[in-house]
Amino acid sequence: MAAPLLGRAALAAAPKLKTVEDGVITIAMSGAMPMTGYEDGKIMGSDAQMIAAIANKLGLGVKPAIMQWSATIEAIRSGRADIMVGNMSWTPKRADAMLLTDAIYYAGNLATMRQDMPFKDSIGIEDFKGYSLGTSVGYNFVPDLKKIPDAKEVKLYDTDDAAIRDVQAGRLDFAFLDGPEVDYMVLKNPDLKLKQVPLRSTEGYPLLTDKGIAVMGMSLENPDLLDAFNAGIKWLWSSKTNADILAKNGMTSPDYLVAPAKNPRVGVDRDDSSNILGPAAHTPKDFSSLFA
Repeated sequence: MAAPLLGRAALAAAPKLKTVEDGVITIAMSGAMPMTGYEDGKIMGSDAQMIAAIANKLGLGVKPAIMQWSATIEAIRSGRADIMVGNMSWTPKRADAMLLTDAIYYAGNLATMRQDMPFKDSIGIEDFKGYSLGTSVGYNFVPDLKKIPDAKEVKLYDTDDAAIRDVQAGRLDFAFLDGPEVDYMVLKNPDLKLKQVPLRSTEGYPLLTDKGIAVMGMSLENPDLLDAFNAGIKWLWSSKTNADILAKNGMTSPDYLVAPAKNPRVGVDRDDSSNILGPAAHTPKDFSSLFA
């Protein structure tokens, strides 16, 4: 999908950026909504639409490269795509393999429950006493769930859908799943009568309660593209465009816009002033005028 036409002045000011296809940003993505999708010739999903919004400011079109999530990093490293997204959390290992942008939102874990449950703004480990807890096999926070004191039981499901059905039926009190995907499920089917409530950060339960930092990834060989997109991300935040795009895709919780109390990137790929460290270290170019 090409970006909307820009005025002559904007096109003249737009820099020449290195991309796989001249004038186009190729997005490596799995097509898992609500983060990424492609339908009827249109880019869909929160993360992919943020790329499209930034690309438009840069005078670039966008197109998807749909693939298995496991193939996206290699697509970037091999030069078959320019950017990868999809609720991709920052990790030190990924920071060694790619250039990672500043945060586009923060994806903390959420507790899925029936709408009539008495929890609203947040929920803590101590609130689970006497309740049944469940998740799908393979989620990395299973060990933390199993050590919650005084929980009634911990159930493991083969699929997220099975866990959701049990919450609806009252056979499970709280499910811990992929928050954005459940948000999208509720957006498309309000009759589910479910809600999600963010977990309060709790020492000793990092896998369950610490927030993830959602980022975009690109090649270590393309620092100009990183600088251009970081300028665009600053604009996403200042204009609240990221909040609007998240809400349109069902991600309405204000928790998506709240940073973790401690930034795990400091000392790894950022210093405490957000200067870039590690394999990505370079003197950034200034693209801010394109987002004024």
